[in-house]
Amino acid sequence: MSKCLVRCLRTRWLAVTVQLALLAGASARADVAFTITPSSISNTYAGSITLQVTGLTNGETVVVQKFLDVNGDGVIDAGDWLVQQFTLTDGQPGQVIGGVTNLNVPGDGDAIAAQITAKYKFASGDFMQSIAGRYGFALSSPGGHFPTLTNFFTLTNAPYGQTLSGTVFSNGTAVPIPNAIVLLFPPPRPGKSGPGGSPLAGSVTDGAGNFSLQVPPGTYMPAAFKGGYVTDFSTVRVVTLGAGQSVTTNLTLAGATASLSGRLADAGNTGTGLPGVMVVAQTDTGLMGVGATDSNGNFTIGVQSSSAQWWLKPNDTSLLVHGYLGLQANTGASPGQSGLALTVPRATALFYGTVKDGLGNPLAGIDVYASSNDGQYQTDGYTDSKGNYFVGALSGGWNVQVSTDSSPTNYVYSQSWNQTLSSGQSVPWNFTALPTTGQISGSLKDNYGNPLANINVWANALIGGADFNQGNSQTDSSGNYSMGIANGTWVVGVNTSGGHSLPANYICSSNQTVVISNNNATATFTALLATNYITGVVLQSNGNPIAGLGIWGMASIGGVHYSVQTGTDGSGNYSLAVAAADWNVGVFCNGGGGNWSTLDNLLGAGTYQCPANQMVNLLTGGSVANFSVGSGQPLQMTTGSLANGTVGQFYSQVIGASGGVPPYSWSIPNYSALPPANVVLSTNGVLSGTPMSSGTFYFYVRVTDALTNSADSPVPLMLIVNSSLQITNLSLRSGTAGVPYSAQLGATGGQSPYSWTLALGSASLPAGLGLSSGGLISGKPTTNGIAAFRVQVTDTNLLTASQTFSLAINPRPTLGSPAWHGNQFLMRLTGMTGQNYTVQMATSLTASNWTTLFVTNNLATNSFNVVDPVAADRQRFYRVEVGP
Repeated sequence: MSKCLVRCLRTRWLAVTVQLALLAGASARADVAFTITPSSISNTYAGSITLQVTGLTNGETVVVQKFLDVNGDGVIDAGDWLVQQFTLTDGQPGQVIGGVTNLNVPGDGDAIAAQITAKYKFASGDFMQSIAGRYGFALSSPGGHFPTLTNFFTLTNAPYGQTLSGTVFSNGTAVPIPNAIVLLFPPPRPGKSGPGGSPLAGSVTDGAGNFSLQVPPGTYMPAAFKGGYVTDFSTVRVVTLGAGQSVTTNLTLAGATASLSGRLADAGNTGTGLPGVMVVAQTDTGLMGVGATDSNGNFTIGVQSSSAQWWLKPNDTSLLVHGYLGLQANTGASPGQSGLALTVPRATALFYGTVKDGLGNPLAGIDVYASSNDGQYQTDGYTDSKGNYFVGALSGGWNVQVSTDSSPTNYVYSQSWNQTLSSGQSVPWNFTALPTTGQISGSLKDNYGNPLANINVWANALIGGADFNQGNSQTDSSGNYSMGIANGTWVVGVNTSGGHSLPANYICSSNQTVVISNNNATATFTALLATNYITGVVLQSNGNPIAGLGIWGMASIGGVHYSVQTGTDGSGNYSLAVAAADWNVGVFCNGGGGNWSTLDNLLGAGTYQCPANQMVNLLTGGSVANFSVGSGQPLQMTTGSLANGTVGQFYSQVIGASGGVPPYSWSIPNYSALPPANVVLSTNGVLSGTPMSSGTFYFYVRVTDALTNSADSPVPLMLIVNSSLQITNLSLRSGTAGVPYSAQLGATGGQSPYSWTLALGSASLPAGLGLSSGGLISGKPTTNGIAAFRVQVTDTNLLTASQTFSLAINPRPTLGSPAWHGNQFLMRLTGMTGQNYTVQMATSLTASNWTTLFVTNNLATNSFNVVDPVAADRQRFYRVEVGP
């Protein structure tokens, strides 16, 4: 079975064999009490389960066994499955590494003597803990100090409006299978036949083999499992549930015809068996059998004798409560084989931290996955409601990242690569999840238009100083792919090595740079059949070969850029599979290299001189490129980034280099895009000119020394040209003396953030007003009149723009004393022409509401008669409001 299918299924498997030993000693105490809180939850619960034991002696140890009551009789018996077992000791945390408590491992979390309070995450990633049904917890004393105590715990199915139901039958018969487990997986990913991720829901069949699951609308792949039976994923159907729908589908299991048996133990002490751990046996054709370790770590799994090769693997998420690591590789076995020994190590190092979105909000239930660089071990940790995670590890090199197989796909997650740990060390590492704001889609086809399916397409970006990766989007049968992506500048490429990579006899078009800003984008790739080879040898100047060195080739064919890589063998020889074209060939000196080493890795930085690239024209018969590596400082570029430019502003930046033999000569390689129009790179390394259009421009730069050795920038240089800086306000609205005033200045172009000041030599603002660095003119003007002044805005690159404004401050309006005439009050309003005024009336100064009598904005006069026509009495109060 493919690595991805193993990855999808490794996290949630079932127990099938149980040995139950409930201990009771002659000197048992009756004052020990055992509680579980909460005692009933739904399968969408994201909190913790609390186990509390009271009435113990100081420092006493107890054993907790958790069983799934598959037959539903409300009693823990031999027909039930051991799904978890761990020990708790009064006053002892579960596992502490480098001063950090690994909260995946249950331990005593209170400070009360002779009492244990242990909390552990319900959503731990072990799906066997999340199957709807009843579970029995048995608490026992290893020394028989008290009788075994049993508490039951109920897990209900969340009441969704959609139902998937059916019956599980024995394959080819009408015989139902009771007490089987039914799991709902995501549908297969492109190019796969197995589940597309971890189970999303689960239930147990009743005595007649019937099951029923309530789930959200969506597409699912249901499958059944039971000890002594085998599941065939190649025959499992995909079912779609619309809103409010109830769908019936029946499932089948095939009886096992052989078995595999063995023991799972501590790698450091094989005498210590690991109980309650799911073990999976599977074939490359999609058959799967399941088992679980008993209280001594023994397991038995039913399989089919018709398949000669089976692969075994313990479920690493079942190992979390023990603090152990899972295995990356499977163990091969033949039907009927017994005495199989599986060993896993206990973690001696720890990764811990948080997963939060870009606003700092925690994300719960996120799968953080760690794997050792030597390809031996792996483990998972799932975030709690506060976004915290803990992942065990060993000393050595590790990668830790958010698993895209099991985490929400509407986010893109930052990643951590190549972390080196020591035994006893805890390393903090926080992850950021950015929402997907667009899609990158496209296709992978050969030069004849034929699609290439089941090939991984990846995307990398550096956003806010963190490395983000959105990978493993596989092409479908039409060669198409699509991936959700966050805002940023992304490099998109096709896998050319490792799993689901382009076949070795193809060469692929080069990686592409895509900018996402709340938009969708396309990156299309073409693969050419390699019909030719460029060969050669790489030797040191003393004649010694250089083995394991990366060799690269670049060409432009039909207007499409292509790049290929290979490595030298033990004799320094290489063979680069290419198509007939004009190729630029070189060695990886101090960057890139992919799966092969670079010269500075092999010889040490500064102890060699990078050889010049060579042009090989296969169209004219060339096919050989040999390289000689001399001693001395390697030729390399020292400029990795460019300052931003501005439209219409002269731009100049010197590109630097070191090593080799000066003087240097600079150029743009023929495979590269060009700098923006009107900006050129001179042979002395000065990039200059006046750009006339804005945008983001990517291009490579080459430096050549006096001995014709050359080095290209390892990644394209990026030049951002901003539009010219301008103030967007045309004028300022007038104010009124004694009335609060505010006006926001705005700018466009340049590079934000902007800073605002009065221009040098400008007159002051009207008395009472001030200008903030954010461009806000505000305050309460004290005197009327017209003031002229000049403001200046400065962007982050110190470009400036200025503009003169005239601001009129009107005098305060006056309202003449009212005169009584014919049951009406008459008065006169005097203000400014063109200004909004509103006259309001109330019968007392304490009134909460004022009645509007008159609104004006007269452009011809500044004096108005105001009449209150409905004055019922002579006690009236009037006021004037000045509008904007």
